[in-house]
Amino acid sequence: MRSERSAFRKIIGPALALAILAIIIGVWVRALSPLHQVRSQAIRIAKQSGGIKTVSAFYWNKQDESYLTVAGTTAKQQRRFVVIRQKTGKVRVVAQKDGISKNTAVDQAKSTYHPKKILAVGMRYRAKKFVWDIGYETNSGKLGYVTYDFETGEQVASIRNL
Repeated sequence: MRSERSAFRKIIGPALALAILAIIIGVWVRALSPLHQVRSQAIRIAKQSGGIKTVSAFYWNKQDESYLTVAGTTAKQQRRFVVIRQKTGKVRVVAQKDGISKNTAVDQAKSTYHPKKILAVGMRYRAKKFVWDIGYETNSGKLGYVTYDFETGEQVASIRNL
């Protein structure tokens, strides 16, 4: 009788652990579903409207207004950003060579504000120009936000110590 209980416990423990793991994975996948859905729609629009054939990056900028940006390459090997205003679906396309890269914008933020951690990077269209938005955490744990003009690399706005 004891050996039957012991064998039963040996089976139940791992089975219960697997069931809990399956539930956790299911919740995690479901939580990420909106991101995957938005990303897929943005890529479809970038391919149709911006001529993107190969996608290299995706950004979801949720500042004042939500913008989706797809970075990629056309069939003629032209590198572009396709910026989509989520609310209206308005699409704007800009060549990547016409401005600073994401890495350049991040490096500028790091050298100016010395953040503990970069939290988010995104591109959007603001005041008739493309901009890079960078969110960061300061060494004291406060939040900061800086915007750089895509074309010139100049700082457009900054909010610190939130």
